[in-house]
Amino acid sequence: MPKALISALLTGLLSSALFLIVFGTGLGFVFMFLPTLPLFFLGLSRKSQMNHLAIISAAIFISIAAGEASGILFLIFLGFPTWYFAKKTTLCAKRPELSDTVWFPLGTILLNLTLYACSLIALMTWYYHDETGGLPQLLAENIHEAFADLEGDYGDIISRMANGWSFLMFPITIWLWGMLLYAHAWLANRGLNKYHGNTRPDMTIQPFPIPSWMLTLLAICALATLIGGTSMSFLGKSSLLSLMLPYFFLGCTLMHRACKSWPSSRFFIFFIYFLIFTQFWPVLILAFLGLWHQIKSLSGSGTWSKS
Repeated sequence: MPKALISALLTGLLSSALFLIVFGTGLGFVFMFLPTLPLFFLGLSRKSQMNHLAIISAAIFISIAAGEASGILFLIFLGFPTWYFAKKTTLCAKRPELSDTVWFPLGTILLNLTLYACSLIALMTWYYHDETGGLPQLLAENIHEAFADLEGDYGDIISRMANGWSFLMFPITIWLWGMLLYAHAWLANRGLNKYHGNTRPDMTIQPFPIPSWMLTLLAICALATLIGGTSMSFLGKSSLLSLMLPYFFLGCTLMHRACKSWPSSRFFIFFIYFLIFTQFWPVLILAFLGLWHQIKSLSGSGTWSKS
């Protein structure tokens, strides 16, 4: 049996074992992405052509151990996004006139994955639209059940907010999903770099172009929140907030570029990211910075070629 095939099967086995451990012990959402680490190590290495086999074998192992539903969920939420991220990350083009290599923009990969996640929200909303209250009511009931044992003022507050703010569950999940996928890819590539086994030199996100039709899509989502029914309004709110994720990554690249020459730039960047992981408002500021940059570039005040 070829070594590449053995590596793929062992990677799939390790990924499936991590998946079963994480979900079997209830380690939480952040640890849910541990199964992608071995897949990224293979997908970003020089044996990346075997990554699809590792993902399929992991899904088969999970299906055997925990049922077909778990295997399908793994493929949809972890397997396919990891495969797509790794495959696009290793794409490059040569520019002889500049004597350099242009790698596929990481920001564009994250943009496409965000659109993929929003399409899943749309499918779920459509699937549950015939039930009483639709998907918003189902999520509100799950929130009530999850915090039923929480006593005191916090339990009452969560109970009252469940119906009106259930739409935040998907955007929060998608933002963490996108950030953690990128973080795991960065860790895997950094580990490979130490042993000179990486394909792409680094995983730095550079300023990237966001299509102008994204603004139209944002406007449609905003309109749906105002004039749509219960399910349509829920979909509009969830998608509107989720679609701001690529703008957040763009805002981060602009922040890095703007403060590169500052004497204390590393401390400033560390402070901003500390606020991002402990609070919420810096995320919105960076997302709106990315949105404003796109609007400015479309109006002719800036060009992507200069980025």
